[in-house]
Amino acid sequence: MQWRVLVHTIVFLFLIGALLARPVATPFAHSGSSSSALPRRSRALVTTVSRRAVTVRQRLRATQAGTLLPTSEAVDRAPTVTNTIPTSTPSEPTPPTSTSTPAHSAFRDPVPILMYHYIRPRPGSDDPLGQRLSVDPATFQAQMDWLAQHGFTPITLSELAALRAGLIPAPPHPIVLTFDDGYRDFYQNAFPILRAHGFHATVFVVTGFVGQERYLTWDMIRELDRSGLVEIGAHTVHHPDLTTLANPESEIRGCKDALEHVLGHPVTAFAYPAGKFDARVETAVRAAGFRQAVTTQPRWATSGDDPLALPRLRVTGDLTLAQFAALLTG
Repeated sequence: MQWRVLVHTIVFLFLIGALLARPVATPFAHSGSSSSALPRRSRALVTTVSRRAVTVRQRLRATQAGTLLPTSEAVDRAPTVTNTIPTSTPSEPTPPTSTSTPAHSAFRDPVPILMYHYIRPRPGSDDPLGQRLSVDPATFQAQMDWLAQHGFTPITLSELAALRAGLIPAPPHPIVLTFDDGYRDFYQNAFPILRAHGFHATVFVVTGFVGQERYLTWDMIRELDRSGLVEIGAHTVHHPDLTTLANPESEIRGCKDALEHVLGHPVTAFAYPAGKFDARVETAVRAAGFRQAVTTQPRWATSGDDPLALPRLRVTGDLTLAQFAALLTG
């Protein structure tokens, strides 16, 4: 439409120009007067033509600049003409984003679950069990450094379950670090090292021992839980062999209830004391509302494992760094 108006205007100007080029039969022409002495009507016509020419130039410039001017004669009365050239090209409209959250691909490779107990200087030979279950803090530091250097990502037991279900993306080389019994040296020696690396871990607490010498206090447990790095799991009330109890439910539920009362959120991870369980005990664990439980069966966990009977690899105090590496790469 704009170009049609411009074409009509140009044709109009061409016709006017042709008429002006013809000799005008007036007394002034015969008397040799200059063009400045044209009759008033002719001068008015010349003025109109000049203004039309300005309007045409304005329209041409505006069209080149991408600016649309009104087609009415209000343009002739406009004092100025906007002739700004855009400095950017309008972008294509952004397509609407989907509001649905796609599920992550389920991670199916085997995952190692490590089992620790004490993180403390190893006792003497008069305490062989304590010596075997104790990993020196310097040794633990070297093991965590090795995991970081080789691209492992320590996660909690609940994060492993979410990974298996495809609810979270798979991190590089996931590994689960678990600590049984809720010893105070975890808070004093292991947690600072884990925090420095940003590593996650699951600590299984025996609620009947909380606050006793060598064991975590409730304040420590709350702090660990709120750190965002440590998952608190249940390890019964008094650490009995559940397979020997006529009523294992009280030990299982009692621990869960105590932890949830203090933490204010569900506790879904469980560790069988000494790794001992049977079908009856597993049924009680499931009925209590636990979603993951670990044993002491020594192998890597696979996607086909029963989530309430997951295997673990024991880390003993006499394990060298080379043996630790072989445990995870061999």
